[in-house]
Amino acid sequence: MTTLEARRAAARERQELATTLQAPLYIQACPGAGKTRVIVNRHLAAAHAGGARGRAVVSFTNVACDEVVQRCRDAGKPQLTAFPNYVGTIDTFLWRYIVRPFLSGDRIWNRIDSWDRIGATVAVWQGQICHKLRLSDFLWSREPDETQCQAQLVRKTRNIKAYLALAKAGQLNAAGRAAVRRRDQLATKGYITGHEARIRALRMLRDHRSHAIGIISSRFDEIVIDEAQDCSALDLAILTKLRNAGIPLVFVCDPDQAIYEFRGAQPENVRTFGTTLGSCVDLVGNWRSSPAICAFAATLRPSGAQATDDPVGPHHDEGAGVLLIPAKNPRDEQTLARFNQHADALGIATERRLVLAHAAATLPSVARVGPSTPPDNHSARAAWAASVLGASIAGKTLRETAFEVFERLILHYWYTESDIDNRTVAAACEHLGLDPSQLRQLAARLISDLPDVDRTPFGAWCAAANARLRQSAPEPGKPRRDASGSLRAGSIADKTTRAAGGTPGPSLDQAIRTNIIHQVKGEEEDAVLVVVPEDTRTGTRTDDLIEAWLSDDHTSVVAESLRVLYVASTRARRLLALTFPEAYRDRVAAYLNDRAVPFHMTTQVAIAPQRSEHTAPP
Repeated sequence: MTTLEARRAAARERQELATTLQAPLYIQACPGAGKTRVIVNRHLAAAHAGGARGRAVVSFTNVACDEVVQRCRDAGKPQLTAFPNYVGTIDTFLWRYIVRPFLSGDRIWNRIDSWDRIGATVAVWQGQICHKLRLSDFLWSREPDETQCQAQLVRKTRNIKAYLALAKAGQLNAAGRAAVRRRDQLATKGYITGHEARIRALRMLRDHRSHAIGIISSRFDEIVIDEAQDCSALDLAILTKLRNAGIPLVFVCDPDQAIYEFRGAQPENVRTFGTTLGSCVDLVGNWRSSPAICAFAATLRPSGAQATDDPVGPHHDEGAGVLLIPAKNPRDEQTLARFNQHADALGIATERRLVLAHAAATLPSVARVGPSTPPDNHSARAAWAASVLGASIAGKTLRETAFEVFERLILHYWYTESDIDNRTVAAACEHLGLDPSQLRQLAARLISDLPDVDRTPFGAWCAAANARLRQSAPEPGKPRRDASGSLRAGSIADKTTRAAGGTPGPSLDQAIRTNIIHQVKGEEEDAVLVVVPEDTRTGTRTDDLIEAWLSDDHTSVVAESLRVLYVASTRARRLLALTFPEAYRDRVAAYLNDRAVPFHMTTQVAIAPQRSEHTAPP
């Protein structure tokens, strides 16, 4: 049998090869294979002493970019994150180097990460009934060779009544066309999301090819695309033009982690593009997870690609098996209690635990941070934001959204809707002649002066907030327009403020971090609890997902949902726990037994769990 050191040496050899081979290059990496280490080492190895050319390292999330930045700093090379290099998201890269240089100067352009940043809505009429829908509730797509976008309304809890009414009337397509028209109106005002930036980038590479390619080739001698499995058809069309123009590309991905197929990221298209780059390196060895977690993850891959990754990291001899928690209601507090009990037995600190689900609404209620987007109601939005900002575990993006809610609350209280609506906070401040930094400070003071969201009825909280808002004029002597910006509790005045905002109690300040799966790609924790996901967006029920998994039938309908489960499971280092409907207890146990996956069931099962050298007793 090959020794651990020999296996580790083989894994390091592949990393070294991926670090030194010249671009163009295709790198495939399993979870925990050290792709970030390769990207950073490649960056460090070819560091420039000076000059105008550098390297671009782009990814799809700020988390992945921040990790590259931090590792460069830890290596004593912070200059590798600054000019002439670039480390950042692909959205910013396309905007900065391909789109912005060719935009007209007839308007002020604003790149936004979501239509929610400007509160963009569209009115869709169904006879005499008007449905007001958020543009962010539409899924946007466009084939590279098409001239028009498609917008598809996504069924969500917040728009369910409108969605069902429009679906029954056969007007979902009409709603999509209305959303495209509204988007086009906002574009004339200079607002561009990542989707619109990609369309413009492709157009610029077509209409201004030599100039656009010249900008990139004179600045960068290599572009590294991290998490490339997230590339949409538009992304691949853009990269194809760069490749054809001779721009050296390093394409780093794991197609099994492609969980944005609903945005046009097709695993097979990603693989096909990677093979056109010539040289290919497969990173082997999993430095992150235990043997049981590696074995379980293999069962989630399509049939024929179920080889188990080789655990070569610090947890290569971890004895804990996968923890299965069948439950009538996976969201009840007993689910989290059982997970914590086993994590405690393994000595895993609470801050090293993570609870994941496909959507915030399906997280265990006692651990759930709440909706990742605020309610539509003006007053409830304020309650939601106050609850989020009172939680120590709320993420950076969520906190920024909550701060913007309070900034808009102040502006709405003192100015007219026409001054604020369909503008970013920054654009509204520019329009009104306000200093954005002073508005942020005003919002922070307002937040600190508000009553406790758990002990204060919503009616009393709104009254206190209105009183404080009257003392928060953004301009000295500023008169109010009218009372429309005031907070009103309405029929839910007796609820707690937290409940009014739609966030669960009793407190958001939980030690265990929770998140939705799409927001933790690239992350890892010692212990991870996964609520086997139900995807309301695609209509994939939990039952459908489990049936597909147990039958190895990865049809196109559920394939992406299985990859979502794969991504969630491979975040774990030492303990992976899954909770799923109790009816599947015996079948899941039999399936894992057949595949020699060590596991432990929290309830008595008909089939005894298989023991192995890697299976720990309960």
